[in-house]
Amino acid sequence: MPKIHVVFDGGARVDAEFDGHLYPEGPNKYRFEGTLKAQCMLDRSGTSFANTVALDHAGKSMPWAGGVKEEIDGGGWNTFEVSGSGDRKPGEGVSFRVGINTGASGQYHFGSTVSSVAGGPPQDIDQRWSHGDMTTTVRAKAWADGPTGYVIQGTLAASSKDSSNYAQKATIGHKGASGSWSYQKTPRKGTL
Repeated sequence: MPKIHVVFDGGARVDAEFDGHLYPEGPNKYRFEGTLKAQCMLDRSGTSFANTVALDHAGKSMPWAGGVKEEIDGGGWNTFEVSGSGDRKPGEGVSFRVGINTGASGQYHFGSTVSSVAGGPPQDIDQRWSHGDMTTTVRAKAWADGPTGYVIQGTLAASSKDSSNYAQKATIGHKGASGSWSYQKTPRKGTL
């Protein structure tokens, strides 16, 4: 399953990172587990809140799920074994970000967002077939998505030596190991 590595570098020993793995849970869900590490030298003795690290996660088109929050004890590295789950749209990847509440009122600041497919890893499909006057080309990526599902994203293009023959269509067939064949037709050129 995909390995996830997310980093927050706040400078001056204010750092956090998550190393873990992402797993599909059917077509609409995901789960993750791994190690969250953080250190924060900010003095919070005069505030009503402690230093905390946050690991946010969400399906790519969904709002952040709020994620995991852990209190940072002392100025050295703190290590936490964490796990979580969330919702996603079918075939959609998952995004992660990690941050620390470095704001004066405890607001979180986050590092870069890291996104990954939930199954995977993606495999390239780069195929070309010719039959008579018709040439069909598939350029796509495919990956596992859940225990029996998969995703194919890319383009299917067809060309004919007879440029006036607009009735010609390209067809791609695909199936999982134990499923039945599915066919997709695309006139001339289209997206899978």
